Amino acid sequence: MKLKNNLSFYLSLVLMIFAGTFLWQSWELDYYSSLGPGPGLFPRWLSGGLLLISIWYMVSSIGQPIHWSEVMPKGRDMRNVLTVLASVLVFVFVLSSLGFVLAGFLMMFSLLARSYPWLRASVIALSVNVLIYYTFSGWLDVPLPKGELWSWVG
Repeated sequence: MKLKNNLSFYLSLVLMIFAGTFLWQSWELDYYSSLGPGPGLFPRWLSGGLLLISIWYMVSSIGQPIHWSEVMPKGRDMRNVLTVLASVLVFVFVLSSLGFVLAGFLMMFSLLARSYPWLRASVIALSVNVLIYYTFSGWLDVPLPKGELWSWVG
């Protein structure tokens, strides 16, 4: 067996754990109700299918391994991947304290500043996040976190 450095095997294992967790959680929902299919029908079938696909992929990955060095980028491309991951993590961690607009601004600015001048990147990032915030909170009535620093806007 070629399991050492077999990226596809380990990814299929992660997918199997993910699908199994959702399948286990779907048993908490009603499969059928008096009106017809209940809220548990779709997640049960979807996670069950995903579990079967991940098992099939795990078995097929043993014969045809994919190694980490074959798939991951190197150099500048790897820095781009790490920048995206870091900006998403910063967004998640500062969202509740700074609010959607400022957290989104930080995330977009860190992504756009590598390709645009800082003034253009900041204008684009701020205008897009304000537009998204007012679209969701104003028109669609979806509550987004305001944060302590953005609460004066209303």
